Amino acid sequence: MQPLPPNGTLIRAERMQMTLMASALVCLALSLLFGFLAALYYIPEISARAVKAGISLVQLRPLHTTFASAWLFLGAVTAVQKYLSDEFGLPTANEARRFRLQMILWGLAGLAAAITLPLGITSGREYVGFHPSISALIAGGWLLFAWTFFARVGPGFFKRPVYVYMWAAGILYFLYTFAEAHAWLLDGVWQRPVADLQIQWKSCGALVAAFNQMVYGGLTYFGAKHSGDERIGHSRTAFALFGVGLLNSLTNYAHHTYHLPQSHAIKWIAFAVSMLEIILLLRLLHEVSSALRLRRRPLWEHINITERLTSLAKHWNVFLLTLALAISVPPWNSLIHGTHVVMAHAMGSELAIDTYILLGLFAWVLATIFPKREAHTRIIHSPRVARAILGLNVSLVGLVAILLASGVTTGIQRAQGKPMPAWLDYFPFGLLLFGSGVAVFLVVILLSWLPLFRHPATHKAWDAGGGPLPTPPPPR
Repeated sequence: MQPLPPNGTLIRAERMQMTLMASALVCLALSLLFGFLAALYYIPEISARAVKAGISLVQLRPLHTTFASAWLFLGAVTAVQKYLSDEFGLPTANEARRFRLQMILWGLAGLAAAITLPLGITSGREYVGFHPSISALIAGGWLLFAWTFFARVGPGFFKRPVYVYMWAAGILYFLYTFAEAHAWLLDGVWQRPVADLQIQWKSCGALVAAFNQMVYGGLTYFGAKHSGDERIGHSRTAFALFGVGLLNSLTNYAHHTYHLPQSHAIKWIAFAVSMLEIILLLRLLHEVSSALRLRRRPLWEHINITERLTSLAKHWNVFLLTLALAISVPPWNSLIHGTHVVMAHAMGSELAIDTYILLGLFAWVLATIFPKREAHTRIIHSPRVARAILGLNVSLVGLVAILLASGVTTGIQRAQGKPMPAWLDYFPFGLLLFGSGVAVFLVVILLSWLPLFRHPATHKAWDAGGGPLPTPPPPR
């Protein structure tokens, strides 16, 4: 039996989880920064000055997408790391060394991308716009992560809960599709432009499926553990979502290759599978949020950020499912392609579903690392964070609404051969207003949780000073 750590000290597993969460939140902050700078290009006066200063949208967009993708994957990896420590105990010395090397490789990759992309050193590829040497660092980190994961869950794998299957599929599929995204380095692909485009966009769609599996696994895991209802990890809905998500991993690329030669049957199969996956995700969100509402809670708990974000993700999923069905109707689809409607759907999915789920997951993980009531009520589940979530949601509603209004108007006017209405000239300012609101309220949440990362011992210790607990007097 290992001795208890000194009061206020994070054990190794907790330090690993905190490292992953801190890295993920830094990536989220960077993606917000680069996204805000890219949005300024909608204002001609600002974009002209930025171009003169040597800052172009071609440089900013891959920075935004790179760190947004890193936020999603690192957030999902946090859930896996939490599971490994809860299920198998403290990591071994070899696992700790692999984790350090994994994080060093990913950190070097992020630093290299942040330096080289503004300098114009790029592959020119969608979502993997950085130099292939950076890709090698990312892949190396994932191989180390996969080694640790499968070494732990391999024995008795087929008796484990569904979230383990989701993570396993997500890890393996990421490694495959990430390698596939670099097929352009082969002469046989590079010399065939149509095949190059087909492979590039197929791999992009499959990468989305990979992080969906990772995020769905995290949702199922923290839903089961936080609610205390382990049936969620073995529910028919969760297994159905895993199966359909796995099938969608092989078909959803058709959404990205509509402009390339392919059978209409492929498009309809991709449409049907994707819609079924969204419906099953809605069902799983409903099961998780219902279980969270029924859990036993402390008398002093008045706000729970995990439950609030899960509920919001469920309601957003209803709206985005309706939108996805609407824009998939062929006549309507022809109107909105190439407009801001597609951007509204993509940003809504990434922010209102994936980001809400991951922030809810982080709130739960932080609450398990810092169990003191003061840490819960004043930091993790504080009224300040609750107000920030309200502001974030209102801003996101405004952002999606203005993107939809712009996209639908543009599509209709374009189809009728009419000029764009004058009010669209004010679209950039609305985009900046609501986009800035989303960024500001997300930053408020990050800053609210920052004390836990800066001074963990203070908030972990059970006495005010963070030192060892006083020794009780001997009995008389």
